[in-house]
Amino acid sequence: MRLAVLMSAKSGYAEGQVISACRVANALDLPLAGIATSEDSLQYYTVGAGAYAAAASQSITLIEKELDDLSDKFRQTCINSQVAHEWLGFHGFMRVEWPTLSPYFDLAIVAPPLSAPEIATCGVSATMQLPDNAEVGEFSGRCLIAWDGSAESSRAVRAALPLMTRFDFVDVMIVDPTSKTQPHDIGSYLAAHGIGANIISEPSAGSSVAGLILEEANKTNLLVMGAYGVSMTLEQLIGGVTKRMRRECKTPIIFAN
Repeated sequence: MRLAVLMSAKSGYAEGQVISACRVANALDLPLAGIATSEDSLQYYTVGAGAYAAAASQSITLIEKELDDLSDKFRQTCINSQVAHEWLGFHGFMRVEWPTLSPYFDLAIVAPPLSAPEIATCGVSATMQLPDNAEVGEFSGRCLIAWDGSAESSRAVRAALPLMTRFDFVDVMIVDPTSKTQPHDIGSYLAAHGIGANIISEPSAGSSVAGLILEEANKTNLLVMGAYGVSMTLEQLIGGVTKRMRRECKTPIIFAN
């Protein structure tokens, strides 16, 4: 696997998230790539003269310094954590840079204010949301898959397969199954990859699907789920499972879209 942590230079150094990312890297015995964007664009700074040109030049210099400072702090955290590392800094936007970079990574830990589920929608690799200073451990204990048979949840499961084999228990939660064979189908798929899973199939019975998944997720060590089964814009407006998991879940989450 190839692992990255994604950061925004606008918000300063996300030390807690990088420490958590280092713990993941150590647990998986992987190097860690730090990727940061300025969340700004050189295209804003058109050719000019006089005071405008001086202000633009000063702004660009400041952003470059922010990226350099971030690089220094990231490298020091990795050294302290004894994690092999590399650095990529860009004067641009993560949503623009990540589609080009993501084919070369298997999993990206996304530091706030960047959003893990949103970044999952603009790249091909899975993303991970981690609480600050998360006690990742050795990816043991219980892993929960929120399964609805969608392409998004399928991609999340595929991305998480190398991690699932490390867990003591893997549970699949299906709320309101869409077919009689759905529980058997996902169980058979996981079994084919050497993963014995317990299938939890239940009706929502008028309860919030997000609430049911959240309750179960907070009793696990890792949640695996698809991001944005409906359009991201629509879910931001009306709410949904992804939005609530991002805001309220205290468990590490792997998202894919």
